[in-house]
Amino acid sequence: MKKNKIKMLIGGGIFCILMMFFASWHAITFNDSRLVVPMDFGSYTFQIKDLPMIISIFLTCSYVVSLFVVLFINIGKRQKEVVQTNTTRKINPKWGFLGLMGFLGFLGFWTYPINGDVFPFVFFMCFGFFGFFYEGKMAGTFMDERFQENVVQAQVKSYKITFSIMFITLIILCQGRFFGSLEYTFIATIIVLSLTLALGIFLPEYLLYHYDHDEQANESEE
Repeated sequence: MKKNKIKMLIGGGIFCILMMFFASWHAITFNDSRLVVPMDFGSYTFQIKDLPMIISIFLTCSYVVSLFVVLFINIGKRQKEVVQTNTTRKINPKWGFLGLMGFLGFLGFWTYPINGDVFPFVFFMCFGFFGFFYEGKMAGTFMDERFQENVVQAQVKSYKITFSIMFITLIILCQGRFFGSLEYTFIATIIVLSLTLALGIFLPEYLLYHYDHDEQANESEE
């Protein structure tokens, strides 16, 4: 993907986040928190003051859809290149900065007390995008037999770690109410599962990078 398109995608995401912050602040301050707190949409009537929130929601949804379309098309192109050249896909390590989106998960601690919205906690999964940093460093690597063995080894180890975390978490949380509340148990489950999925995305790339570079270092010493 060209640098201009990457900059446009990142800029569009930042713009949508700022729009949502502004629209939420406007609704809470000047519009009785309409469209921010739960409301009965069966009796909803449009008001001019609702426009900032409606526009921000529309832009955010459009951005998310377009982002998935662009990523899907780009992944398809990269997969064709991988098959034809038998080398790892070329990706800019700067894509790893998308992992910073994981910090949006902390918004859940703000939205939950206001309107009971727990969806922002899912953004913790975006921490897994830091794996693009290591994948970018491995871009264009010829996938010989040794490299493929390292891929399998990294995936198996990451699966063991992530499934172990999920298993232990479910056992602990299913014992009863967490902090004496089913709601807090639900929130803790979302956070832990999102972070575990992020680890499952990040860990294979991290382990593969170190397996491959450790072997190269050992060979150079010999």
